[in-house]
Amino acid sequence: MLYIESSRLRVEIARPHLPPATTTRFDRAGFITEVVLDGVHRFCATEPNNLSHPSSGGRGLCCEYAFDVSHEAEIGGLFPKPGVGLLRKTADTPYYFANDYQVMPCEIGFTQTPDSVSFVTAPQPCMGYALSQTRSVAVQGNTLTMDVELTNAGDKRFDAREYCHNFLTINGMAIGPDYVVQSPQFPNFGDALLDGMLRGAGRGFTFAPYAPPASFMRIEDALLPLSGPLEWTMTNAAAKARIRAKEEIALCGVATWAVDHMVSVESFHALSLDPGQTGRWRRSWTFESI
Repeated sequence: MLYIESSRLRVEIARPHLPPATTTRFDRAGFITEVVLDGVHRFCATEPNNLSHPSSGGRGLCCEYAFDVSHEAEIGGLFPKPGVGLLRKTADTPYYFANDYQVMPCEIGFTQTPDSVSFVTAPQPCMGYALSQTRSVAVQGNTLTMDVELTNAGDKRFDAREYCHNFLTINGMAIGPDYVVQSPQFPNFGDALLDGMLRGAGRGFTFAPYAPPASFMRIEDALLPLSGPLEWTMTNAAAKARIRAKEEIALCGVATWAVDHMVSVESFHALSLDPGQTGRWRRSWTFESI
């Protein structure tokens, strides 16, 4: 593991290609596995196994490029999974995030200071696609930032959705009405029952008393601002702590889901890069006692 620290935060980051950054889903650079505030509050959870699909090995703040060109590869051939490497196609079926694939890992180097780590992923040409990425993680005070610079180093246009899974908890507290997720940019849900145990909380949602099944909700794109940063908060009154997130991305959708003691707010980022073009974006999380 790699560790960076500020006066208030201690952040644990997996080394690329070492557990848990060994999945065939999540970017192996900048895979954040724990955040601790003031030595007291913890904020990262592990993707559980009691879901409608097999666990894909996520934890904490881990990102993914939703980009499937497996249909362009022959069975037995390789296709790219950005941030992971080249995957071997074994059947005439699309890429599935929970499957195991034989992987030719991408090359990821990193440089570290006491309060930052910068990961550089080298291009790995395949089928005309290739990407060069720098993903930098830094802490200052009680804020964690992630800056990404992505260059299309291939011959084909790169169209994808990128997002951070935000496998988050506040001190491992079980899902219930003490958790509230809100954003001034979310629709006003009032106090309506939304899905399973999800219940509206004005421009956001909270939870009915604990129930085992996972709850899922996708906020319709038409109800979201499709320009400017998205800002949202997750608070747990009983744990007396809060996360404030700011995602400076080309927003193209939001999905939220929760189970056990974990809440995930997934904000999707639309990427479209011509060969030679570079995209840049930032996410930040501020962790607070309340």
